[in-house]
Amino acid sequence: MKTKNGEWEKVKMETKNRESNAIKGKTSIKAQFMALLVCLTIAMPASALAIELTDYLDPNYQYHDAELGLQFDMRDGNQDQLSYNGTGYLTYDMEYSTLPLKWDVNLSADTDFSRGGDDNDSSNRNIYIDGDTTVKKYLGDYTGPFVYGGLLVGVRDLEATDDDDPYLKVSAGLGYGRITNATPLMEAIRCVEDLTKYGLIAGEVKDEVYLKLADVIAKEAEYKSRYSKREYEKYWYEDMEIVLKEAGILRNETLGALGIIRIQDILTDEQVLKRKHGWESGVQVDYLISDYSGNDDDPGLGAYFEYAKPYGLKWQLIDRVSYSTVLVDGEFGDAAHNISNALELNYEMTDKIDWENIWKFDIVWESDSDRDDTYLNMIDTGLRFYLSNTIDAKAGLQFNHKDQGDNPDDEIDSRFYFQMIYTIL
Repeated sequence: MKTKNGEWEKVKMETKNRESNAIKGKTSIKAQFMALLVCLTIAMPASALAIELTDYLDPNYQYHDAELGLQFDMRDGNQDQLSYNGTGYLTYDMEYSTLPLKWDVNLSADTDFSRGGDDNDSSNRNIYIDGDTTVKKYLGDYTGPFVYGGLLVGVRDLEATDDDDPYLKVSAGLGYGRITNATPLMEAIRCVEDLTKYGLIAGEVKDEVYLKLADVIAKEAEYKSRYSKREYEKYWYEDMEIVLKEAGILRNETLGALGIIRIQDILTDEQVLKRKHGWESGVQVDYLISDYSGNDDDPGLGAYFEYAKPYGLKWQLIDRVSYSTVLVDGEFGDAAHNISNALELNYEMTDKIDWENIWKFDIVWESDSDRDDTYLNMIDTGLRFYLSNTIDAKAGLQFNHKDQGDNPDDEIDSRFYFQMIYTIL
């Protein structure tokens, strides 16, 4: 889920910078943030089909997604000058997965800009650019142990601070487990449901048919490479038809024009909520080349655990917990300990509407008793409407909270937002 907010990103960037320059802060976690999550996790229905998304185990997959999102509001009248607030973001996600190798790339660029209504209020603008990439090489069993290396890059330009040096950290580690992208099986299920609705499929569709169809769908990038972007679809659809024909479930022994149009509508013109399942964990050593304050040449330690599970055909849960610290003069425990948790729980209400929810929770535990611990919370819940194959709209509520010692500004910041989202890729 792509949920971008300048205020949260500003706080989040400050937290990242603590790995070598710990900030002040301490508090307790507010119970209000838990109420929504309790409501979200109840009543997850199971699928009426025999097949489950967790049955899809093929690790060969290529995925990429790029989005541009904007939200803006302005106000005039009963104030000295025109006031405005706005945020924008650009994201790119790529996943390349084979039996022995996984490669992930995540890039994001965010900006927030605003001006108050008083005469002495000036314009403010902040820019954040982040990128990270991880390569995992499996040793033997493709779901077993693996070695991995990663690169984390950050660039920012903030109004409120001069700590704008580039952030650069490299990592190397050892892990175990695997998370499989099961989106092709969800797309196969949706295609079969749609073809059955229009009377093109008759009889029972066995699990192995769904899996064979999903295997063809997952090879879209391979078809593009072999037949070109202009020509690949006819070969792609033809192989899907062969799978259904060999299963003996096509009513007229062929998809026909209507069947091709329906499959094209689902796979090309619609967007399907990403489905993943499995777990993986890893431990790593880090090397901080530079942070935003100019500190460099600091080693560190880190660990993470990620879990993903679809519930039925509608719900998708993804949770990632990570830990990191910097070794000050080679000593463990002399710097801040950073713990982050990102929990996503999404629900596909219809083919055109998704309910997206995310909770981000960050803790900075200070080793220096003169510095306060910091607790950051962000909850975002909203409805995403797929207006076309490239244009989406999202309306939602976001709650931000920061507790840091005796910080007087510790009230929950709540806001309603509306975004227009353009899918580039």
